[in-house]
Amino acid sequence: MTVTSKSLLLIHHAASAQPRRPPNSLWALQACLEAGARAVEVDISPLADGEFVLLHGQDLEEETTGVGPIGARRASEMRGLRHVWQGEVTESPVGLLDEALALLARHPQPVELQLDLKPYIPLTEATLARLVATLQPLRERVRVTSVGDWVLRRLRALDPELPLGFDPLLYLAVDSDEEREPREPPFRRGAYGYWDEHPLASWRWGETADYLAARAEALWAQAPSGALWYIAARLLARALDDGFDWIADLHRRGAQVAAWTLDASQPEQAALARRLAALGVDRITTNEPSALARQLEGPVVY
Repeated sequence: MTVTSKSLLLIHHAASAQPRRPPNSLWALQACLEAGARAVEVDISPLADGEFVLLHGQDLEEETTGVGPIGARRASEMRGLRHVWQGEVTESPVGLLDEALALLARHPQPVELQLDLKPYIPLTEATLARLVATLQPLRERVRVTSVGDWVLRRLRALDPELPLGFDPLLYLAVDSDEEREPREPPFRRGAYGYWDEHPLASWRWGETADYLAARAEALWAQAPSGALWYIAARLLARALDDGFDWIADLHRRGAQVAAWTLDASQPEQAALARRLAALGVDRITTNEPSALARQLEGPVVY
């Protein structure tokens, strides 16, 4: 997929704005591809047999008609399950990674399929090697992203050319108590008001901008080489308000930055999208790509 360095790329968030097409469903992916999307994000979660299912959460009942931990199930047990979306059971079947890749292979237009890998169970060497092998025929059209930097480093070792993306969500966050997932770190709010368990956040030793610059340096050391950075838009905005431009910092290091998730129908989110676009963010994940594109200045690709 070719996008000029001056173009802002909008990532379709699995067509979740489409009526009756649940996020992460094969139906939603098909809709994105038929619409000519240049980039689409779907979540993939590991199964007990080394396969991957197109689901976001840890438990089947969060998104499907099934019950129990996703990581304890096999691919064969996904057959017959349906997506539950907005409180209703849909006719949309739960899909597997192999099925998503088959859809991608049938659509030759330039598109990048972002596979956001959820490390909810330990991912063995054999499972990751199998994932790399599965992606080989379409390697230039996919990007594996994850909050698990350890997973990404192992994928880099298995395939130095596989496109990767890192989200530092497990290490630095600004969500409120009510919005945080209690099963995921960071569990503690640091001295600077960010959710952060690093020793740098244990006490106030300087200005907030200096703290953020130091945290960005530490996180950079954790990420695999050549990764694209996916950072929550609210975190980017909070850092900017505190005097640290994380977008400029990553650009200085030679990395691109994607902000997630901003929609045109939410005025505050649309305003933040314009702010980040003006600062040169490279990508924005959205549920409403066409509507958001109309609110942004400059060249936009979606």
